[in-house]
Amino acid sequence: MLTNVATRAAVNLSAWDFISDGWNASAPAKAQAYGQLSLHEIIYGNKVNTPALTFGGQTVGGVVSSSLTNTELVMENLKANWVPALISSIAIPIGFKFARRMLRKPIRMGNQALKATGMRTQERV
Repeated sequence: MLTNVATRAAVNLSAWDFISDGWNASAPAKAQAYGQLSLHEIIYGNKVNTPALTFGGQTVGGVVSSSLTNTELVMENLKANWVPALISSIAIPIGFKFARRMLRKPIRMGNQALKATGMRTQERV
């Protein structure tokens, strides 16, 4: 989950979309909006077309052209998204610790039930 927070802050894509976007030609690309950057684009270069009609680096047809380098694009995204990323990166671990404490008793009871059936050595919750 924290990886997803980091990729959302830096490249405006989920972690899965960041890694998988652009490798399969038949799948629709998800990194189409301004400020979105996939791993494929970082490795092989951005899909920069020179469209006839652009508005501030964005086109009407869905293809994005930008004069920013990848580093400048990531820095721009981090400047815009650092507050939600910071809040999420603090709240997610706290939430998991709280949930683990709340579920400690049911997990222990489940493990005891598995032990009573003889399956504890094979399975554990």
